[in-house]
Amino acid sequence: MARLLALDVALLLPAPAARAVGRLNARLQAPPAGFAFDATHLPHVTLVQQFVRDADMPVVLPRLGRVATRTPPLALRGTGLQRGRTTTSLSVEGGTALRALHDRLLACLAPHATPPAGGSGVAGDALAGAFVADGEPPRGGDIEWVTRFRTRAAGDRFEPHVTLGVGALDRGAVPPIAFTATELAACHLGRFCSCRRVLGAWRLGDVVPAGTETEP
Repeated sequence: MARLLALDVALLLPAPAARAVGRLNARLQAPPAGFAFDATHLPHVTLVQQFVRDADMPVVLPRLGRVATRTPPLALRGTGLQRGRTTTSLSVEGGTALRALHDRLLACLAPHATPPAGGSGVAGDALAGAFVADGEPPRGGDIEWVTRFRTRAAGDRFEPHVTLGVGALDRGAVPPIAFTATELAACHLGRFCSCRRVLGAWRLGDVVPAGTETEP
């Protein structure tokens, strides 16, 4: 079976916003029970997650670059905290422009989506091996979230957010956070669905570098 990669296409936060969410992350659980934002755990707003065949990435990355060039920078703002089963996130509002980018990326990546496990012939160990391990193997919930993203978290169920960390914060703990997102990135996911490794990054609205314009 071809090697799989757990992919997150996301907006990376500019430095001031990254510092602001970093202060919130520092109040949550530290590794190994949680994670700390650093050079290999990047704060981000997920737009699409899915499993992709590693061999498809030379086609996937130029496609993502073309979407980025046609998308202007996005004005985003944090609107409050939300609690998941184990994590706390900052809800993000971006209006119709953010939803439109999400929809374009879903369509862009649809031909490369690996079918979910359960009748698909994709073994669980292949899905686990699609994540960056580095001493931090993925949890079962991480694998399930990426597998089911298109049916459980996309389209009308899309709720943009920045995952702040593991644990709970007081709902009054968040100062106003507003920023302009200018960078789209393709990231290799790790434990807690964290963005561990940047595979490609593009400034929104920039011209695609020469050599990446050929349609697959």
